Amino acid sequence: MNQRNNPNQVNKRLLTVSDRDIFVTVQKALLVGIILKNETRADKEESLKELTNLVKTAGSNPAIIQTKRVDKIDPKTFIGKGSIIELEDISKSNDIDVVIFDCELTPNQQKELRAIFQCDVVDRTGLILDIFALHAQSKEANLQVELAMSVYLKPRLAGLGRTLNQQGGGIGTRGPGETKLETDSRLIDKRINGLRKELKKIEKQRIVQSSSREKNNTPLVSIVGYTNAGKSTLLKSLTDADAYTADELFATVDSLQRELKIDNIQDPLIISDTVGFIQNLPTTLIESFKSTLLVATKADLLIHVVDAATAVPELHISTVDQILKQIETTGNQIMVFNKIDRIDKASLNQLIDKYPNAIFISSLKKKGLTKLIERIAIEIYGEDANGEFKIKPSNLEIVSKYGKILNVQNESDYLIIELNMREKLMDSLCVNKVMEDVNNA
Repeated sequence: MNQRNNPNQVNKRLLTVSDRDIFVTVQKALLVGIILKNETRADKEESLKELTNLVKTAGSNPAIIQTKRVDKIDPKTFIGKGSIIELEDISKSNDIDVVIFDCELTPNQQKELRAIFQCDVVDRTGLILDIFALHAQSKEANLQVELAMSVYLKPRLAGLGRTLNQQGGGIGTRGPGETKLETDSRLIDKRINGLRKELKKIEKQRIVQSSSREKNNTPLVSIVGYTNAGKSTLLKSLTDADAYTADELFATVDSLQRELKIDNIQDPLIISDTVGFIQNLPTTLIESFKSTLLVATKADLLIHVVDAATAVPELHISTVDQILKQIETTGNQIMVFNKIDRIDKASLNQLIDKYPNAIFISSLKKKGLTKLIERIAIEIYGEDANGEFKIKPSNLEIVSKYGKILNVQNESDYLIIELNMREKLMDSLCVNKVMEDVNNA
């Protein structure tokens, strides 16, 4: 059962992976930011701010935030002995329920730290996986999250003394379905293989659907971007879709596809939302969500949505570009700065000067959407143009689906028509011999 729709889980939360079942009202979290060698505190500010928002999205209280410099990674505890003692005192004196590290811990480090703090210890990857489990709605998303969690948890199971993946309310306890990950490695491997087979079937179905779409020449536009940039709100505003929207990280885990109508073109194009990206997005998630991300890899056009109100747009843009490169997308890209209603005019002008080819919108206020739709139409279908063509009378209905017929002149066994149509559609109809350009005949 998904916690978003489970009111019984709101007031009480089961603590994360521990040796006892303890229920609390809200988990108190100790957040530990890590500054590695050659890094500055300023370098990590955005990451720590993002970690704080992730913890809030997971439903816990980021009660205390500490930053520790790590010149040399300790193989046992990641951070040095002095820092461990200090954090242990803070944890115990403040009755902390979960300690969250803004880095990736090895299974042994996590086990050692759990024993020291006497409460659960979660790294950045585990936290992100937990939020995905919280927001997964469809069968496919639940399978994808369970696969990613299984791969992540497998090396961390030894010595925990209890089964995992129980339905609970604390960070690390959420997981789709009733399946529990046994400590027996063979059973876990069997479950992982089973999940991969189920997802492979879904991937094949998507490929068949994609082939059918390509056969029918139906364009696909995919909305991509950093988490909480407003992708679902944009999809909803463009198509009146019933997409779930919220001002939280990873509000959308499932891929949603809707039709977008373009003026004077009867056949709609397909526009799709995708899961949001984030710094250091776990590799296990990218692999597990391969079938969902297939939408972006097969898209004719990508709409890269950027939060105009963020303090670090360049970081968000480069993070998304890196992941798009990793999953090997090939579609052209439109950069769209969203949430312009949340910034002042001077900040907006700075962005416009820096990104002159971008489009600036407010999905929530539905501002700038007409300009965006026209840009989508130009990228997919080309500019509006007039032309004169020779066609068979039987093809008149086909031509009328893609443009506006301005004039028709009857000849002996064919028609001469004057059209207003998108240039790429004109070229396509001529290539497919539906009509013939009079000027080039």
